[in-house]
Amino acid sequence: MKDKREQMQRYFTLLSVLGADDAKLIHPASVVTAPWTVFKCQYGCGSYGKSWCCPPYAPAHHKTREIIDSYETAILFHFKRMGNLTEVAQKVARQMFLDGYYKAAALGSGPCRLCAVCALEENGGACRFPEKAVPAMEACGIDVYATARANGYEISTLSDKDEPKNFYGLLLVE
Repeated sequence: MKDKREQMQRYFTLLSVLGADDAKLIHPASVVTAPWTVFKCQYGCGSYGKSWCCPPYAPAHHKTREIIDSYETAILFHFKRMGNLTEVAQKVARQMFLDGYYKAAALGSGPCRLCAVCALEENGGACRFPEKAVPAMEACGIDVYATARANGYEISTLSDKDEPKNFYGLLLVE
């Protein structure tokens, strides 16, 4: 992976400049998918069914697995604070695409925040910002906890007020 790491160095630098605390080159096979993640969205998140980036509109875990399996390279990146993680994922994937990685794709964290009210909910319309919209890893059936741990990151469900939380994004690239 050393050669691939060198090819991806530009994007590690860009992630850092845009606020990521860390990033790792990973094999897509280490990304864990599971059907329970959407269940947690449906019964635990107020955004369920209210955004094109959330279930039931986001790809199901088995479809996400098929998509991930069509890549040989991925970058898992870490933010200690939620901030603009999803926006960063979109920006870096866009730069990858412009650099010739035509299959570059991004997955963020948490519900879409591009609009106060999604066009889906407002009038059943199309996304207003399809070039910026990025679904969350968990919305697409990715077990973020298992994926982070499988790649050497620490992650827990609770965080002390003085401790940073952990948020992750994923870039798929070929």
